[in-house]
Amino acid sequence: MHLVFEALEVTYNEALGGDIIQVSFQEYPDPDLDYSKVMPPPIKGIVFSANYEFPPCDTLVEWCDGEGYDGGQKIKEINLTKTSLNLVTRNGNVFDVKFQTDDVTFENIQNFVLSSKQRIA
Repeated sequence: MHLVFEALEVTYNEALGGDIIQVSFQEYPDPDLDYSKVMPPPIKGIVFSANYEFPPCDTLVEWCDGEGYDGGQKIKEINLTKTSLNLVTRNGNVFDVKFQTDDVTFENIQNFVLSSKQRIA
């Protein structure tokens, strides 16, 4: 699979003092949900997550191609710039994402990706 999109929503979140980290690139922000109506269609996106609370830890990748969800894969190759993310998972999926975000969010994502990159085997 080769997934290409522009992420209009980019987030970096930490919990437990940085023991749990989640980074998300999503084509569109989540809509407000009205559970009494039909659910909105899935949104293209990629999520990186790591739980450092119980080592050893691997950064896992999950995604949505706009039709369905998949994931649980590890990173094989990753390249991050201020406006793009290029990722290959160990099972051969390729992701090319264009995005814009503020400097603080980018720095947090970059630090997380660099620490993940050091663990890529």
